[in-house]
Amino acid sequence: MIGLGKFVVGAVAAGVSTTVVVSVALESTAAEQAIVTRVIDGDTFDAEVDGRTERIRLLNVDTPETKHPDEAVQCLGPEATDFLESLLPVGSTVSLEYDDEQVDQYDRTLAGVRTGDGTLVNAEIARQGLATAVVFGSNDRFYPPVLEAQQEAISQGRGLYSADVACTIPARVAAVTTAVENAPAAAAQPADAPSGDLHATAGEVASVLGRVIELEKAFAGEPSGLVWAALSKDERSRLAAAVTSARSTAEQKESELRSKAEAAAQREAEAEERERQAREARERAEREARERTEREAREAREAKAAREAKAAAERRRAEQTAPAPAPRKSEPKPEARPKKKDSSPGGSPYPGYNGPRCYEPGGKVWHPC
Repeated sequence: MIGLGKFVVGAVAAGVSTTVVVSVALESTAAEQAIVTRVIDGDTFDAEVDGRTERIRLLNVDTPETKHPDEAVQCLGPEATDFLESLLPVGSTVSLEYDDEQVDQYDRTLAGVRTGDGTLVNAEIARQGLATAVVFGSNDRFYPPVLEAQQEAISQGRGLYSADVACTIPARVAAVTTAVENAPAAAAQPADAPSGDLHATAGEVASVLGRVIELEKAFAGEPSGLVWAALSKDERSRLAAAVTSARSTAEQKESELRSKAEAAAQREAEAEERERQAREARERAEREARERTEREAREAREAKAAREAKAAAERRRAEQTAPAPAPRKSEPKPEARPKKKDSSPGGSPYPGYNGPRCYEPGGKVWHPC
């Protein structure tokens, strides 16, 4: 078995001949054939081995969780599952190669898996940036090729190492740093911008700052998930420094915008006070003009009333002091003229009268009507 092979290699170091090592090395033996029946997640699948169904766990590789009962689906977990399904379609035949420990605590068979063309599935998942190289216990047979594939993914910026996949740490750092760079700055605001607009703009920057602080806290806390495990110590430090720098820039932008908003608010308050004073002055002038007009009208009415009262008093006084008029002498009555005899027939007692006549009964005697 593989364990014996490793023992022999150790014996070589202790002085056993190389011929013995070559004759017992198990890298050339111990492969078992299996038929894929179901893919569980990115590093686990079911297969039929010698007529029995076994759950196979890929050695020296760890992919993001999708089926863990106590954890949410992790970044790129579904993508890792899809990739394994593309490598191991149901019904395909694979070779299983083992290491020291063949079964884990969950009764899963631990193996290196090769496709029909000899491709090491364990390494190919890491090559796509969908897994990290790991060693559990003494099983490290496939660690070197998996680690080499992982380094390729890192250098190419694939999967967990990509700044274009939104859920990865590099992508999250790139997103917040870009957001801070694009956040509004005080210098770019109009000189006469209202304080309300400036406070709203500062609020936008504060929202970006909140995202930066949240990510900064994640860097300060305990890493959880392969998105963090995928980072080397140096890469983690570099990204953390970028986040800290972004926070400083965002804080400065927000502070400058708040200061500009406060200055604008002060100007607005002063302008409002000037307007209030001007308005009060206008209202006071209008009120005084109305009062003056009303006073003048009232004084004119009072003056007129006084003049009229004075004139009436003078008339009454004049009437009281004026001498009584001399008694009027009765004019002598005109002497009656002798009546002329009427020369008309019948002897009219009104000679020369040509006016209307009223006749006495009988129609002969008349007198002026």
